[in-house]
Amino acid sequence: MIENISSDIVKRLLHYKIIDYDRTSVYQYGFEIFISSMITFMIAFVSGVIYKCLLAALIYFAIFALLRSICGGYHAKTYLQCNTIYAFVTSFVLLFYKWIPMENFTGFHYVGLLFSIIVTAIYAPVQNENKPLQTAQKQILRIFSMATVILLSLLSCLLEIEYRSSWCILIDMTLFVVSFSMFITNPRRGVNKNEQNDQKERS
Repeated sequence: MIENISSDIVKRLLHYKIIDYDRTSVYQYGFEIFISSMITFMIAFVSGVIYKCLLAALIYFAIFALLRSICGGYHAKTYLQCNTIYAFVTSFVLLFYKWIPMENFTGFHYVGLLFSIIVTAIYAPVQNENKPLQTAQKQILRIFSMATVILLSLLSCLLEIEYRSSWCILIDMTLFVVSFSMFITNPRRGVNKNEQNDQKERS
């Protein structure tokens, strides 16, 4: 559906000579990303209204969008699958934030943060097959990824230790789902497999 809507928009822009034909694919991809981003925002917004934690939902969306933009992660084959998974993950994070008491969260707090930092250090950034990254871009995103995750982890620890605030749950769970997304994608395993296949072919 998103592809069709984007295609219709691009066709209209071409018809009125607003864009050049040789830039069609760029605009097509740009509109797909824009529409998909609006849908993910609406999913977070509606989830916040349903679960009566709108501010938490908006903060979650901002952190999630930031982390995904620099860390990368799992990409579904279709926008429908992507948005369905995102809706499930959003509900999971918000329900966890709203219903898990702080006294029951302390154990996961440090384990979850450690997992997020280690996974980010090993895998970030996980690149999209449709947007391959150059070496310099990877290095910059790796630095930003680690810096962002560490800063968010420190903020979460401050909220947990000094204020016993449930906002640390929201931060921790958002870090965890993004890190888990990177972990299951496991790009380095794919690289190793490709390298092994290349070596076999050469031998």
